[in-house]
Amino acid sequence: MSAAVGSGLPLLAVTLPQFSERPGPALEAATDARRLGFAGAFVFDHLWPLGAEGRTRPALECWTLLAAVAAATGGPEGSGEPRRGAPMNQGPGFRVGTLVTRAGLRAPAVVARMAATVGEAAGAPLVVGIGRGDLANRAENLAFGLPFGDPAERAAAVEATVAALRGPLAGTPAPEVWVGGTGPGARDLAGRVADGWNGWALTPEELAAGLAGARRAAELAGRDPAAVAGTWGGQVLVAPDRREAEARLTRWAPGRPPAELARVVAGDPGTVMGRLRELGDAGAAWCVLATVGGPGAEMRELLAAAAASNS
Repeated sequence: MSAAVGSGLPLLAVTLPQFSERPGPALEAATDARRLGFAGAFVFDHLWPLGAEGRTRPALECWTLLAAVAAATGGPEGSGEPRRGAPMNQGPGFRVGTLVTRAGLRAPAVVARMAATVGEAAGAPLVVGIGRGDLANRAENLAFGLPFGDPAERAAAVEATVAALRGPLAGTPAPEVWVGGTGPGARDLAGRVADGWNGWALTPEELAAGLAGARRAAELAGRDPAAVAGTWGGQVLVAPDRREAEARLTRWAPGRPPAELARVVAGDPGTVMGRLRELGDAGAAWCVLATVGGPGAEMRELLAAAAASNS
């Protein structure tokens, strides 16, 4: 599934709009991504949107939405139009997955059975990105009557869920498993037991260093280090030209932490595509793009055209 390190453009996928009461926009985005030649579509796992006003806003549940996306996009052509011949998808069909599902929200065996079911609907191996969550999720968990353990307990839940996804309950073919997180614990676990490590919003230099750490852990565990793929996810804002991208980022910025804004990959299509190629050169086999600050459909079109023109 992975592009070789130094090969340039990784496989490109998108996250879907989930802060809605209705699934229509997410399903439309998924079928549009497939039509344009993206390699896949991913969903996140929040019971409400993060932020001060999150609990008053809707959020579509991760796994039930993923099943609908799999049904809409699975099979030779899915339910949308035939895919264009864009160079963004060189893998085994259109992939769907989680980035990330949070360990501890569901029993590991249940996650494995859900993965098997969604994989059957998708017609291609599911990608299960899994993480432990952080302090921003504590209020969310407690509001829904779910425990929020300490870091060690949450890390143990990730490892137990990965083990379940490696067992017979997860079906055949087995899902591809990524461990998400920028800390050493996530990198070590990915290296020991997963197919890939995901770093969110990292620079190319940070991604390369993190992937090297995950592969060192793989070697210490007796695995082939090259079997651990590097993957990247992050917020992307692309506009027809640089000035419009800057204006959209300025309009989107109020109320958001400066640290978050500094990590957004923003610019015209050539600038954004250049950064994605740098991430590929740093070891990213996949880049999963969360479009922000403008119309998602327009940004997908711009990225698809830029990828085609630079192939």
